[in-house]
Amino acid sequence: MAAVAGGIFQKGNGTGARRSETATAWVLRAAWLVLPLTIGPALADSLDSTATGLRTTASVGLWVLWSVGLLVTLIPHPVTLTVVRIGGPATTAAASWAAVTTEEPVGAVIAVAAGLIVGVGALSAPVGDLFVDGTSYGDERRFLLRGPGPVVLLLGPLAWVAILLGTITGPLLLADSRWIPGALACVIGFPTAALAVRAINQLTRRWVVLVPAGLVLHDHLALAEPTLLARSSISSVGPARPDTDALDLSQAAHGMALEVRCTEPHEMLPATRNTVAEVQSVHAFLFTPARPDALLAEATRRRLTVG
Repeated sequence: MAAVAGGIFQKGNGTGARRSETATAWVLRAAWLVLPLTIGPALADSLDSTATGLRTTASVGLWVLWSVGLLVTLIPHPVTLTVVRIGGPATTAAASWAAVTTEEPVGAVIAVAAGLIVGVGALSAPVGDLFVDGTSYGDERRFLLRGPGPVVLLLGPLAWVAILLGTITGPLLLADSRWIPGALACVIGFPTAALAVRAINQLTRRWVVLVPAGLVLHDHLALAEPTLLARSSISSVGPARPDTDALDLSQAAHGMALEVRCTEPHEMLPATRNTVAEVQSVHAFLFTPARPDALLAEATRRRLTVG
């Protein structure tokens, strides 16, 4: 079984995964670069009938979103990944609004298509892996972990809405000379948006690292502190077994969970809501990377037993 799995994942080795990340990132960058040409006309048409102050404020905000977004796509880092994953869907939302309100059907189609490319690219797993790996050093490789199931389905979208509404509502009301509602919206919205940004940023700081010494699981939601499993202590890494009794650290994430089996009991410090975490001795544990195939290919390249 291990030999078969190893052979399968060797075909899609780390080089292929790297190419996928680079290609997806450059598609995202190119799509973001031409946003003024693809979404700009539809947005301009939609804003044309609004009051001058409101139109100017919205235009400035859109140009800031475009310039900051383009810049951060060029800097792979967990922090810039947070910005990309907020700005990408925001671009999709702006494109959808423009498509609904513009009177140019062709422009509407182009805007929606461009917005979808940016939004999907920003949220894609290859881009996530590329950005979290931006802080790697030496011979290590980082892979982003999937967000917990409830967060991906509900809390994450709510946080994004809080960021969007908290950021734009106050300035737009003030631009429309609605001073009291605008001031209240700023006082409430900005701190709320900041808290939501912090929450999303925490999700981009969860990863598993393959290092020469073995494997590191860095997940503050599952562990009180990162854990290093020496390569000599790793029996195998592979898709979770249906009847596994491994410690589940996947946080109910959707997708394929991977199981790391140890040659001997390994001590871990699972995260807890209590003030004191208790050490557990485990023989196997589960986690869910965004791209399990890429991680297993890299594990094979590093001569870990995959299966």
